[in-house]
Amino acid sequence: MNVDTILADILQREGWPTYTEDERDRGGPTKGGITMRTLEAWRGRRCTRKELRTLSEDEALRILKRRYVEANGINRLDRLPIQGQLVDNAVLSGPYIAIQDLQKALGTVVVDGICGPKTTRACVDAADDLPVRLAVIRALRLARHVTKNPDQLCYLNGWLSRALSFAHATKTPLSGLSEH
Repeated sequence: MNVDTILADILQREGWPTYTEDERDRGGPTKGGITMRTLEAWRGRRCTRKELRTLSEDEALRILKRRYVEANGINRLDRLPIQGQLVDNAVLSGPYIAIQDLQKALGTVVVDGICGPKTTRACVDAADDLPVRLAVIRALRLARHVTKNPDQLCYLNGWLSRALSFAHATKTPLSGLSEH
């Protein structure tokens, strides 16, 4: 799956074109996974709620691509099976945390939050169960976040469903083992 398709899917998952302003959402006003702070950083100035409400799909996709794919080197994983989950995690939790989760799931690289050459190579060489390991690490991190921030409990079911929706491996974990 290419990045443009992944980002279009994420916009839909984020409820595009709905604008939300949930007082419990620490991100504040949001449209398509893009918060007011993200829009302001993108445009380099203060923005109004109206500007966020009228954000175009084209600009939203450009923001997502720059901030959540090109930032931290996620674009280096182009067309690898893990890329869709990684971009989804970057939009949900930030690109730095997404790369840290990936590095923890890999277990063979330094956890520094940057998808450099070593992390990229480790992804290429990773076992087929990497999507499962990453989904579980994401779910555990989200559960710990809610444990520390009980006011976020209202989001936990959706967050876990989203993270675990990627928990599929291309082969069964026990494939290749013989019975004795």
